[in-house]
Amino acid sequence: MPYVMVMGSLSTPHLSKDEGATVYGLKSEERVALVRELNSAFGMAIAAASDSERTVRVSQKGLTLLVVNRLHGLLGYDVVSHAMTMTNANRELISFTMYKKSSPSSHGHSHGHSHSSHSSSYKTHTHSNVVTL
Repeated sequence: MPYVMVMGSLSTPHLSKDEGATVYGLKSEERVALVRELNSAFGMAIAAASDSERTVRVSQKGLTLLVVNRLHGLLGYDVVSHAMTMTNANRELISFTMYKKSSPSSHGHSHGHSHSSHSSSYKTHTHSNVVTL
């Protein structure tokens, strides 16, 4: 059964200079819906979609769990793997991979990546066609 991959990441200062979260793999209408949902929830522009990069970038740090919850509630994606890091205050989600079963009406939007359910949840998954900026 075809799946769609969504990969998000949130950086922390000791990992990278980037801030916020980046979500990969959403279809165009899903990117628009997620950006609208996040920006309306905060009453300000914290998320922006890039059609050329096929990403949604969230500028605020520390919102990865919120992004995951919105992806699940709004679009029906489920987390299949994640990585956490320790910060001074608590554990923080730094990356996640989500899938959802494609509806019968979508044609071949699957990325064709096989994914082992036995892999360590603390391993950061990289895919050759995904570039974290």
